[in-house]
Amino acid sequence: MNNLTIQKYNCFFSNLNLILIIIGYPLVATLLIPIIGDSDGATRIITVPYRAFALSISLITLFLNLSKNIKLNILVKLFLFFWILVLLRIFYDLEYRSDYFVPVEYKSQVWLFAISIVFIPMISVLKSFNKINYNICFKYISVIVIIILIFSYFTMIQKTSDFERATGSVALDSISFGQLGGIATIFAIYRLITNKLNPKNKIVCIVFAILGFYILLRSGSRGPLVALIAVLIFFYGFRTKNIRLNFMRIIFILGLLIIFSGLLIQILNFISPLSVSRIVEGVQGNDLSIINRQESYNWFISQIKENIIFGSQFARLSNTNYPGYAHNIFLDILLGFGIFGLLLFLYIIVKTINTLIIMIINHNDKYWIGLLMLYYFITSLFSGTYYSNPVLNLTILLTLLIGANYNNKLHGQKKAQTITIN
Repeated sequence: MNNLTIQKYNCFFSNLNLILIIIGYPLVATLLIPIIGDSDGATRIITVPYRAFALSISLITLFLNLSKNIKLNILVKLFLFFWILVLLRIFYDLEYRSDYFVPVEYKSQVWLFAISIVFIPMISVLKSFNKINYNICFKYISVIVIIILIFSYFTMIQKTSDFERATGSVALDSISFGQLGGIATIFAIYRLITNKLNPKNKIVCIVFAILGFYILLRSGSRGPLVALIAVLIFFYGFRTKNIRLNFMRIIFILGLLIIFSGLLIQILNFISPLSVSRIVEGVQGNDLSIINRQESYNWFISQIKENIIFGSQFARLSNTNYPGYAHNIFLDILLGFGIFGLLLFLYIIVKTINTLIIMIINHNDKYWIGLLMLYYFITSLFSGTYYSNPVLNLTILLTLLIGANYNNKLHGQKKAQTITIN
């Protein structure tokens, strides 16, 4: 096998690896599981082989790029250091400490998520960074999201009443399903703004933006809805190099949302009464899920206070149950690593968002990854946990890598111009 053939295989697996990490599981969960059946045994027939397949693609990608040297800036090193701390914390809590004995089945699940679904794929993308064609990946991810939404509309959505939360399947809950709708809307608007499209393609993008928003509302998920609104305001606000103007635009949009909030609620109520009901109940504090989470928040806060500097455990450990999480990334990190860990993570995330702003202002063609990062970060404030979220961790890493690469190119161009002038 000659070097050219190896390079082609390398590019293929590198692209496939990124696509699978971002959208592979939702595709399988939405299209295949309803065909096989929605029982727990049926889902495992699909999800277990898929997880093994996705991991094998990551390992192949990692092997093909093992000798590649990627220049890491301080932010990427800090993020990798944070993840080493995460793995050490999990190892200590699950395998060493004697005050809790988490069942082996639950230990295996935690390690499966942290190592096989998040860390190894993340490192494989890091090593294959320069072999990935991000435009091709964006196109395939967009097409897959559209396929999922169309399939879901004619299957799951049609079976669900206006007062039920729509899901992709048993293996894709309403929150994850709602996130897909948000991704479709963000990607469609991104294409409208960044690409010179003919009228036909513009109409297609508008249709899929509306479809994505509709499915997000039908999922009844508040977190993805809040994240979508925040990302779109952010996207609209930071489009010029005039920082003052950017903040004025954001304040203007927020003002419009407040002024026309009543009208917006009426429109949303027409599309999805359930979503409006859950929003109103959440604001009033009467929603059952929020009441249940309040107990979790109280436990996490009380536990955090006991070791607020360096943390005490990576999750809510138990001798009988799966390690619990707070449904808030800051509380999860505070519990595991205290103020030290939270400040480290906040520094990384603030720098990552700043990198995204620079990418948007300078019209970098890869900033869709940064928008995806911001979307998943905001949803992590309301649900899920960071050590089992591959898309969040991957997009943080990629945003930092793309930003560093972009800065190096700008520095090289300025240096070349200086040499030319001299």
